[in-house]
Amino acid sequence: MSFADRLHRLVPDLSASLARFPVPALLSVLLCVYANLDVATLVSNGTVSDNQVYLGGAAAFMAAGAAHYFAQGRGLSRLTELLLALVVAIVAGALAFWDVYLRSSHLFLFAGLLPLLMIAGFLRSDAKQGALWLFNLRLGLAVVLAVIVGLIFAGGISAILASLEFLFNVDLPWRAHEHVWATAASLIAPLYGLSLMPVRLDEEVALSGGRDTLIERGVSVLVNYIMVPIAVVYTLILHAYAVKILLDGALPKGQIGLMVSIFAVGGTATWLIAWPWRETGTVLLRLFMRYWFWFTIVPVILLVIAIWERISTYGVTPDRYGIALIAVWLALVTLYLAIRRNRADMRALLGSFAILVLIGSAGPWGANNLSIESQFGRLVGYFQSEKLLTPENKIVDQPPTISPDGKREIETILWTLSSMGGLDKLKPYFAGRKDDPFADQMDRWGALGNIRKILGLDIYTPATDQVSFGAGAPFIRDISGQGRLVGPIQVTMNAADRPDQVWAKTNGQTLEIMVGAQTWSLPVKPLMEKVKAETTSQPQLAQQKPVIYEAEPGLTLVIINASGEIGDKPGYVNLGFWLILK
Repeated sequence: MSFADRLHRLVPDLSASLARFPVPALLSVLLCVYANLDVATLVSNGTVSDNQVYLGGAAAFMAAGAAHYFAQGRGLSRLTELLLALVVAIVAGALAFWDVYLRSSHLFLFAGLLPLLMIAGFLRSDAKQGALWLFNLRLGLAVVLAVIVGLIFAGGISAILASLEFLFNVDLPWRAHEHVWATAASLIAPLYGLSLMPVRLDEEVALSGGRDTLIERGVSVLVNYIMVPIAVVYTLILHAYAVKILLDGALPKGQIGLMVSIFAVGGTATWLIAWPWRETGTVLLRLFMRYWFWFTIVPVILLVIAIWERISTYGVTPDRYGIALIAVWLALVTLYLAIRRNRADMRALLGSFAILVLIGSAGPWGANNLSIESQFGRLVGYFQSEKLLTPENKIVDQPPTISPDGKREIETILWTLSSMGGLDKLKPYFAGRKDDPFADQMDRWGALGNIRKILGLDIYTPATDQVSFGAGAPFIRDISGQGRLVGPIQVTMNAADRPDQVWAKTNGQTLEIMVGAQTWSLPVKPLMEKVKAETTSQPQLAQQKPVIYEAEPGLTLVIINASGEIGDKPGYVNLGFWLILK
């Protein structure tokens, strides 16, 4: 009896999955070996780059699985299937591993690989919609069960190890639990998931013959009475918000892009899941299936307005790129569904999203590359407005003090460029300097630190509307007559009332104080302006004396600490003070 026959008799499901998906299975084994060596600190030193191995392995695993299904669905030869899976796995793994150098995006890459895996086995002319839907139902269940099995395995073994340590004083290595969880995540769950992957690609969903099954009833209740009603209510809310915008004449708020994106993706997912009940579901579900994409027109317009306003003001970022991409995809899908209605091909919906997202994951039109170019242009604009450049477009030898707003924006853009691997675009601006931040071939974070030092970004400059004060020196104050010293009192904005003999509260605009039967109501803004002025004249913390604020005749505040904003409607205000009463 051959080894393969023995393996099949021992674990038939596992052997079948290894035979069907050899490349993902091999990747899982290799990743498990690496993970355990990583836990033992034999192959890594805990740096951020070590995580790239796991991201690359996960991307290669998904891409190889999609390639296997594509080849099996089209009936390609076994050798062609293996070669295709290897090539696709290498490409996807490289994009995830060398994301900084290739300017690729993990988020876009994985968001594209998932729908690609969902349709890869059905990219042929004779594919059936019902078979595609049933395949993805089983695919989803396989993923959920794989996660559950991985958690049970790791949790159970960890519990056994903990019991041995507690009951028998067994001295186990402190990394034993990490090895268990690493093995569960990289080997047990993936291999178990492969063993559950759908086999038949031609079996269609048949609700008429399976209405009593648990899965059918569960999904039916989910889409008919939960997902569809939620999507409809959310649609009404967004349309009401659109009416409010028209009446107020104001642009959408900053979060509308994320809200509409979730609405669009979630609603489309609901449409796909509800597909088998398009003719037999509730009245609301049938109306939803027929008119859903018409009701996305207004939210798409809101999305376009919101993302255009943000990009025109703050430039392109991967998040804004993704929202814009969703707007484009939803517009195309709306047009497609308007023509096809219930005859729409689910492959077109998922495939178009996968193509757009994968295009955005890397390359010259990718999210990171366009974001780098956009943010770099904004950075050069700030360099010019802050007079940091010479006529030859070099950073001046002695950069002037940057304004608080300029410092904040330059800091943000530098961090964004560094995180996406675009900091090298600044090399020509520092070339020739003795303190060239790129001269020592250091990593991007080291170069970022040197750039911040050269530009003076590491020197704290408080914003003009901010107060940060704490007394660090003693003071002397004579109290004549029948004066009293009361305190200390600490006030936090919007803190709950404490009706004692002495208490105070503030909403950021007014400071209310009560001492016994006496009460005072003081405006906060002039008080904070007084503290700000005193702070400016006492720059060294150790020399800052308490601020004396003559609020009104008979009431003096000795302020020992203050922080917050100066304004008519500040975001926060904190005060600590004593009272001198006469």
